[in-house]
Amino acid sequence: MTMPRIRQLPPDVVAKIAAGEVVERPASVVKELVENAIDANASRIDIDLEQGGTELIRVVDDGGGIPADELPLAFAPHATSKLEDADDLFDLLTMGFRGEALASIAGVAQVTLQSRPPGQPTGAEIRCNNSQLSEVRPWGGSPGTRIEVRHLFFSIPARKAFLKSVATELGHVTEVVTRLALANPTVHIVLRHNGKLVYEIPGAAGLTDRIGLFFGGDVQDALYEIDSGPNVMRVRGFVADPKCDRGNPKLQYLFVNGRWFRDRSIGHALQEAYRGLLMTGRYAVGFLFLDVPAAAVDINVHPQKHEVRFREQSSVYALVRSAVKARLLKENLVPLLKVPEQEAREYGPLPPPQWDLSPPPAAAPNLFSPRREIAERTVPPWEAGTDLIPRPPLQGGEGEKEERSVFAATSGSGGSSPAPGGRGEDTNPAPAVEHPLSTLERGPGGEVFPNISLPSLPPGSALQVHDSYIVLETPDGMLVIDQHALHERILYEQLRRRIKDGKLEVQRLLIPEPIDLTAEHAALVLEVADDLARLGLEVSDFGGNTILLGSYPTLLSRRPPAVILKGVIDHLLTKDRPPSKEVLLDHLLATMACKAAVKAGDRLTQEEIAHLLMLRQMADDSHHCPHGRPTSLLFSRQQLDKQFGRI
Repeated sequence: MTMPRIRQLPPDVVAKIAAGEVVERPASVVKELVENAIDANASRIDIDLEQGGTELIRVVDDGGGIPADELPLAFAPHATSKLEDADDLFDLLTMGFRGEALASIAGVAQVTLQSRPPGQPTGAEIRCNNSQLSEVRPWGGSPGTRIEVRHLFFSIPARKAFLKSVATELGHVTEVVTRLALANPTVHIVLRHNGKLVYEIPGAAGLTDRIGLFFGGDVQDALYEIDSGPNVMRVRGFVADPKCDRGNPKLQYLFVNGRWFRDRSIGHALQEAYRGLLMTGRYAVGFLFLDVPAAAVDINVHPQKHEVRFREQSSVYALVRSAVKARLLKENLVPLLKVPEQEAREYGPLPPPQWDLSPPPAAAPNLFSPRREIAERTVPPWEAGTDLIPRPPLQGGEGEKEERSVFAATSGSGGSSPAPGGRGEDTNPAPAVEHPLSTLERGPGGEVFPNISLPSLPPGSALQVHDSYIVLETPDGMLVIDQHALHERILYEQLRRRIKDGKLEVQRLLIPEPIDLTAEHAALVLEVADDLARLGLEVSDFGGNTILLGSYPTLLSRRPPAVILKGVIDHLLTKDRPPSKEVLLDHLLATMACKAAVKAGDRLTQEEIAHLLMLRQMADDSHHCPHGRPTSLLFSRQQLDKQFGRI
């Protein structure tokens, strides 16, 4: 078989091939034309569409315009006013630079270009139909540029068939306009579709006003401004409160030197800054603007300029993560307890409760009678405060049910008397272990909380509800605390701080504990043995599918070491492997803290509640547990007054 000869492609074919890279849909055309208007220093840009942009795209600006003798060059391939030599590719400050946009668009549509530079008495017009140029004619329009693109893909019916519905194509255009409006907050932008106004964003509308226009007041009201400060590299913008999270990353807008871009690494840095504040599968909301030297970023990566490369990717990652994290730490992120609103409901008198009004054997006591009279009546066990929740057996003896503090590691550390029905004194007591919540560094005088003044907890000011939640009166209202989530956060921060300082206390087992696993699980544990050792969990291969656990952190001594390790194994199996050891350690710390923290259903004494609340004030971030669940909810005084009809 004879190979065909090599030949030069016709210009119209070249234009159609180039259009396949640059012009994907109407939104691509809008992006290129509006970016050209921005490069021309336009202060107002009007965009008119018909049928989602498939029939008409008109962009009118009041920028610098194009001289009449340069209009034919505007449609020539690789003709541009923004580059002079190859070195300019690495010092780009304009949105466009390749000189491909108009040539590619003209290859698949009918284009009319009209322009008049300011100061010129008249302008000029040129038409391009399927890459065929007309003569330049006079035009008497206002200063600026006016471009009409009609019948997109009329010469390539197969490409036009791949376009979506009018609503879908309009949605892509509005997304492009959103990005450009956020990146250029001083430009007045108007978008119309089929003669109807879609957006009008005045040039006086600042960035927060534009965010509110595009994404709603709930996002606008939840924003925190960030600014890393003047430096060689700088990040500015806004991030939203964790309560404003989303189920996808679409509300993460990243800009570099005024250009929207997408980058998984920078998006990951934003997510890492919210670590411990968001639930799994939830994404932060952020609008970040990076200012970097033009030579430090390469935007000539993708034909549509959506992707960029940073010369110092790790530095940009660290800058974004640290700036966002530092800003979030300054805020009180305790979420408000929201009561469902029942609109259009007329509140009438509540129906009477269905009580059993049958007369008791003896006269019921008066509610205002002395306490001794009330105490004489027969009450069910749940009113008498009987502990109906089974206590876990002690480690000292099988089946033992001695009542003790839920924070105590052994029966000796609880300091409480045995519960009725217990065996009494333990004949083989376990060695005493230091209180796991009082192992913070002490001051010179032995005080537990140096340099911090904490008020004593008045009796009755905190109440445990359902053995799971702590209700606390605050100046702002009523705070409801999840005891497990709060204790988990405290343990997590203590573990992380002690590992960082190299002061993690480790309890070595006299006889290493064998743990039987599957072959897959055993191999996984041994693979991360070095990381587990940093956490105080020393594991070694015992042969077969058995591993030996030789130590565990004393801070987590409330739970059996095997339970802690198996919780870590479950995490390693169910989660995707993190990209770095630092992230892996953070995940494992959160898992260990979760397994060792008090659980829902653990009854706390008043002393334990007071201790937990004091430790809450010591935490760097007491608002969320390491997995992103809130540790507390605030029921404001105003909301209480509203619910009781005082407002």
